Amino acid sequence: MKKTLIAAGMMLCASTVMAQETAFVYVSNGDSGTVTAYTLNKSKQTLSPIGEYQTGLKSMPMVVSKDKKTLYVSVRSQPYHVSSWHIASDGTLSHFADTPLPEAMAYIALDKTGRFLLSSSYGGDLFSINRIANDGKVESAPVQVVHTGKRAHSIQTDPGNHYLYVPLLGADQMLQYRFDSQSGKVTANKPAFVNIQREAATGPRHFAFAPKPDGQGEQNLYLLTEMAGNISRLTLNKDGTLNEHEATPSLDPAIARTMQRGEARPLTGDDDLPKSEKPRLWQADIHITPDGRFLYSTERTSSNITAFHISPDDGHLSFINSTKTEAQPRGFAIDNSGHFLIESGQKSTQVALYAINQASGKLNLLERAPTGKGANWVTIVE
Repeated sequence: MKKTLIAAGMMLCASTVMAQETAFVYVSNGDSGTVTAYTLNKSKQTLSPIGEYQTGLKSMPMVVSKDKKTLYVSVRSQPYHVSSWHIASDGTLSHFADTPLPEAMAYIALDKTGRFLLSSSYGGDLFSINRIANDGKVESAPVQVVHTGKRAHSIQTDPGNHYLYVPLLGADQMLQYRFDSQSGKVTANKPAFVNIQREAATGPRHFAFAPKPDGQGEQNLYLLTEMAGNISRLTLNKDGTLNEHEATPSLDPAIARTMQRGEARPLTGDDDLPKSEKPRLWQADIHITPDGRFLYSTERTSSNITAFHISPDDGHLSFINSTKTEAQPRGFAIDNSGHFLIESGQKSTQVALYAINQASGKLNLLERAPTGKGANWVTIVE
């Protein structure tokens, strides 16, 4: 009996080590209408393709279920829907459901229970909340559809799952709601929004919550502004309202000087803007390492990803460096260990795997792997 228990324990340890050493990576390719799957081998520092799956033209934002068994893909071509895929033990995908959505959704997320799909629409000026059934299928009748101001972009609940936030890129506001995790419904907080308007047309886009050291201190939220080229730090009050603090330039100053303020992209297409004297700022995505030490953001026009150190004392950002990356970098993700960053570019047919230097926060390119056209979103499953 003792030998059996020891053997079982050794097998469990081996499987745990294997799980820690590998992860699955999924990249959505909007122009190809596919999702490409990879295995990330952390010990070998390699990204190996598994396969490519037809998910629909303009497949873009993705999110994975809490149990890591289902990948949800928002398809932004008509008929607008979320495509649901089973994730096998080897990382391969199998399609099992499509659920209609009220609009083309620019961002999808789950609440912290994993029971509700949250989706926001840049073109429809709204967000919707759908319940997820026990079998992983998204239910077709929304729990709630909320009409917003101009250009709702991303959507997330706070770490405690009591509040929900939606930045309006076209109104320079962050909407703030109370969230009922039982019903999945929201009610407007008081006040209903906070202005993100240190200057005209900042374009609040994506945001990330920083982990609280030892669960103590203020809850910091970092909001990337698409057109102004800044990262605003906000703090969360006990009633779920937000306070805006300093805004930090989000590019190497030497690069930023060669550029001008951005403009909101028209619904007809990202490239349908008149020529400008200088290249326009065009921020995209933002993520924080799990230990809360480093923050990264992407700027599409200059094709740079920029690293910052987060002060453990006050949450202030300190610029580290900007790194040239895949052309027009839209989305990226960081693994659970905080040692690897994977980035995609909409005008590149490759994804880049970086090692994060644990002392400096700088990125070291390890390798590139082929992907489809219009790569824009990266999700890691581990």
